[in-house]
Amino acid sequence: MGVIKIMKNKKVFISFTIAVVLILCISILSQCQSKDKQEINIIYISKVLDENNAFWIFLIEGVQTAAKEYGVNLTVVAPDLESDVEKQNELIEAAIEQRPDAILLSPADHKKTLLAAKKIKEAGIKLILVDSEMEEPIEDALIATDNYEAGKKVGELVKNLMKEDSKIAIVSHVKGTSTAIEREAGLRAALGEEETKIVEVVFSNSEYEKAYQVTKELLEAHPDVDIIAGLNEYSAIGAARAVRDLNLSDSIKLVGFDSSKEEIQLLEAGIFDGIVVQKAFNMGYIGLETAVKLLNGEEVLTNIDSGSNIVRKNDIYTEENQKLLFPFR
Repeated sequence: MGVIKIMKNKKVFISFTIAVVLILCISILSQCQSKDKQEINIIYISKVLDENNAFWIFLIEGVQTAAKEYGVNLTVVAPDLESDVEKQNELIEAAIEQRPDAILLSPADHKKTLLAAKKIKEAGIKLILVDSEMEEPIEDALIATDNYEAGKKVGELVKNLMKEDSKIAIVSHVKGTSTAIEREAGLRAALGEEETKIVEVVFSNSEYEKAYQVTKELLEAHPDVDIIAGLNEYSAIGAARAVRDLNLSDSIKLVGFDSSKEEIQLLEAGIFDGIVVQKAFNMGYIGLETAVKLLNGEEVLTNIDSGSNIVRKNDIYTEENQKLLFPFR
């Protein structure tokens, strides 16, 4: 009887031990699955939220599409004006306080955004730059158009329009932002010795109305200007509207940048002789995808050129350019 009792107790003990081990295994597995399913929180701080600007619409659509596909909890914030560096810096401070897993940032200024952006890294938050870079490469990854090369494409278009006595004006966007600096440098490089034909560079602060006004003013100051290059959508469209309203479309050639509906219409109408189009959707999508991969410990490319193409009136309707100009069709 005593032996039987001992054997029974042994069986009970073994069964109890197995049960405890199983419970522990289930608990650990559950915790692992919970961690795997834990939502990633990412904040994208854009330069501006503008429902009329195709570049920012497409870029944000790319970020949002990737967020849905990867199950990311995404928040998008931005100043009301692309030139409002101070407001963007405030948004960076507020984003850090929310402790997201990563911050996507389109820096408003090459230098003035840097101090605020450094605080992101100091807080241990992944930093992915989208569209623009800063004076110091503190980011974990950069996804942007190669703006120097895109500027060279603008320069190629300008060079093809030049006459011996041509005078060129540049309507740029926000002074101090890396995109403005690099596009102008690329344009000048493409012109080579003909760079001396540039008579003035003005800035629109990425506002249609200001671009319109500064174009009218530069044409009053330099009535012999016969080529104008706009270095972003706001600048290009504002300049085109001014040239059109002054009835100078026959005497002034225009080169644009980006691809809003109005800009495409102006290209079709012959107001623009050509435009350089960025791949904004790709830029936004790859930016968020890169953030997710970094958070998952995967290796990523740390500098990605999202690309740009020249589009002229006679090749708007090629299959490649249709996909570029109308990515959601």
